[in-house]
This record gives sequence, C-alpha cells and structure tokens, in this order.
Amino acid sequence: MFKTQSLHNSWEKFPVWLKSFWIFIAGGISALGQAPFDIPVLTLLGLAFGIWAIQERVTFKPFIGGWVLGFGYFSGSLYWIIEPFLVDVAATGWMAPFALVSLSGGLAILWGLAFKAVRGCHGLMLCFSLTAAEFARAYLLTGFPWVLIGYVWIDTPVYQLAAWIGPHGMTFLTLLCAWGLGRRGSGSIASRLVAISVVFFIPFLPSIKGPSGPSDAPIIRLINPNVAQKDKWHLDKMDEVFDYQIMLTQAEPQVDLVVWPEASVYMPLDKARHEISEAAGDASALVGVQRISEELRFYNSAVVIDSKGDISGTYDKNRLVPFGEFIPLSYLAAKWGLQDFAGLTGFGFSAGSGATTIEIAGLGQVQPLICYEAIFPQYVGRTLERPALLILISNDAWFGSFQGPAQHFAQARARTIELGLPLVRVANRGVTAIIDAKGGIDAVLWPTERGSIDAAIPIAIPPTFYAKYRDLPLSLLFLIVFSTIFLGWVRRKFLTIS
Repeated sequence: MFKTQSLHNSWEKFPVWLKSFWIFIAGGISALGQAPFDIPVLTLLGLAFGIWAIQERVTFKPFIGGWVLGFGYFSGSLYWIIEPFLVDVAATGWMAPFALVSLSGGLAILWGLAFKAVRGCHGLMLCFSLTAAEFARAYLLTGFPWVLIGYVWIDTPVYQLAAWIGPHGMTFLTLLCAWGLGRRGSGSIASRLVAISVVFFIPFLPSIKGPSGPSDAPIIRLINPNVAQKDKWHLDKMDEVFDYQIMLTQAEPQVDLVVWPEASVYMPLDKARHEISEAAGDASALVGVQRISEELRFYNSAVVIDSKGDISGTYDKNRLVPFGEFIPLSYLAAKWGLQDFAGLTGFGFSAGSGATTIEIAGLGQVQPLICYEAIFPQYVGRTLERPALLILISNDAWFGSFQGPAQHFAQARARTIELGLPLVRVANRGVTAIIDAKGGIDAVLWPTERGSIDAAIPIAIPPTFYAKYRDLPLSLLFLIVFSTIFLGWVRRKFLTIS
C-alpha cells in the first residue's frame, strides 16, 4: 500500500526531523483504534506506515524509529494520564505534561528495543518482537498492560477470538495485518488484500451477545453517585453523597445484591454497616471501603455486608497503582533514615493476599476486583475456584470523563470475552454496567449519568480455551521461534569461526 518508487525516493530526501515527525504522527493515528474512538483501521494504517518508514531507514537507527512510533502511540492513547493532576490544578497541574511525556517515553523504550532486536527489518519477525514487547510491559515493574495493541478490536466481533488466543494473541494478529498492509517484496499484494478485506468487512459483522440469566436469575442493583473527584472527600459533601447512596439502596423493588463503587463508604465501617444493611433489606451489599487493619496497615477493600449487618466477606486490593496507592521502593527511604519521606507517603496502601473468591448468598462464588486490577489479564480469573461472576468496583473520577473511563470499561469487557465470565462493573463517574460472558452490555449508566440500575445477572459459559491455558500456547510459539533464531545465529557464528 505504501511501497511505490516515488514514495521511496521522496522519503529518502526527507530530513531526519521530518521523518521522525511523520513516524510520531503515524503512532498517534494508530492510537485512534483504542476507545473511545474505536477505529481499528487507523491502527492498522498507522502501524503499517510506521513499520514501512522505519524499514526504509537511511539516516536513523531502528531503535530511534521504534521509540518515536511508540512515543506517538502512547502519547495518543494515554493522554488521560494528565487528568489526576488537574483535580487540583494549582497544586499539581504543572506535573501533567511531565507525567504524559515520561510515561509515554518510558513505555516506548520497549518498542524501540523490539525494532532494534530485528534491526528494523524482517517484518514477520518484527511482529513477534513487538508482541513480545507488549507482553513484557504487562509484567515488568509491576506491569502496565493498558491499551495493548490487540484491544483495538474490543468493540467488534473480531475480539471474540481472544477466547482462544487472549489479548497478546490479538496483538500479534493486529501486527500481522499491519505488516500485511505495508509489506514489501513478493506476495505483498496478496497480503494487503487479505488485510484490507479484514478491516473493511468488520463493520458489517453482527454483534455478539452472551447468554442471559434464567427468569429467576438474581437481580443486582448498581449504585453510581457520580461524584467529581474534587468533591469526593469534601467534608461538607460527604454526608450528602452517603445519604444519596442509602436512598438508592433502599428503593423498591427488593433485589438480591447491592453494589457501591470503590471507596464509597466515608465513615467508619462499624458505624456505616448497620445503616447500609437496613437500607438493603434482605439483600447483601458489596461496598468499597478504605480500612485499617489491627496491624495499622491501610487497605483499599471491598466488603460484603449481609442482611444482619455483619461482614461476611472482605477482599483487599492486590494490584496497587504505583505512585497513586504506594510509592515504589519507599521502604528503602525508611531504611536510609528518610523518615519524613516515608511518613509523608505512609508507605501507601498495603497489598492484599491475591486473587480470591467470596461467597455471596444467592449468587455463589464471585471474584471481587478493585479498579486498576481489571486491566491485568494474568490476574483476573486466577482463583482456586472458578467464580460464577466478576464484580469490579472503581472510582473513575480520577480518569476524567472521556478517554480514561472508556478505555477502562473496554478492558473490563475484554476480560469477560477472554474468560467466558459475566462482569458487574460499578464505577463512580465511570461506566457502570452489567456485561455478559461475550462482552455484550446488558444494562448501563454512562459517565454523564447518575443513579442506579437493576438488572438480572447473566450466566457464565464453560471455561474458554484461553481461560484454561492462558498465554502458554503463545509463549511456547515464541520460545520456539526465538530459540530457532538463536540456534541459527550460533550455527552461523560457529561456521564463520571454523
């Protein structure tokens, strides 16, 4: 698509800064496949141009080209990261551009290394290398698998393939399509036709819905107070917000479970639980709290309050947000005697013991998730007993009202498709919804809406191939490919020496 002699000749004449500019723009365009834009064709075109342009290198190295492409992609897909710093503009607004540049530039290093590993050439190997880079960022330094390339298909039927190959397999397929569009050499026309047909026929495919629950399925009430972050902990408004949630909880008709968002209980739990229980009637309530343990550790938690007002289950968030809920390596500050620093951060929240399920009367085993945890495909569903339902509570007010909440919601839908499990998502100032086991939306309150919704809980489907084997098949494929390359390099080296 991009390979013509005139384009090649013109590209060679461009100065380095202009080449870098266009590669950066290509990366930014490729970000438009992610929510809330959901235009995967732009991701393919942007990546195709970027891959072609870097392979046509004349004056800069593959690492630089890959880094610039990644910097454009992450800058375009993660600009919501400035939103938390704008809650109090006077105090932290100046940090916003530095946060975006440092996060985007840091993640782009992995893309640069992916291009460097294959010297910018060998398109098929570049697909393997870039997928490995995306896989690595899901795990390195606590992991940040936000806006994985494969997520551009979440709003299309194509993402149903993730039930077999998972999010990293979808990333690999996306890169294969992009490479096919920008491919050079023999067979390029055929590969482009295949890629183009995939892209332009997708909008005409029917949407896919998962199975609904039976007529007597449990009814769940989702509470969304939609409170701005600057007002969430305002002393003059906390009682009003709590009373509003109580009013929604006690509304008729009676339901089987009421769910409040993350950190939605402002007063001590021992004082609030009886009032919540009384409002919920015969239903249990799952609410978000910030609690202090007997060892004086702080936890971001979800607790289940039964109809008698007793705590029947507690889950402590395990995957904490770096610099948001804890300061990485802050324990070293105390060890070095920097008590003021350690005291200022308070070491943040403590992590819970890991993925687990909680028994809720009438619903069975559910896996609670809190906010950021839902973005980790390696964490969700990794419980000893397979849950019947995933319940995610979040406070998306930190993410603004556009890009951040949309992407967070999309990734929650991805988990349902990958695992074949329904998910209940309750978010303050985010998307509050019930999602079926195929990623379909059964009921929803959008970020601009406030109130509650009652809906039946969809049923789970049998465990998917990905739920059973996770990334093992893809990892084995990559191990075989890279081992073959390494052995070939050793053989050539040995023969050369001989």
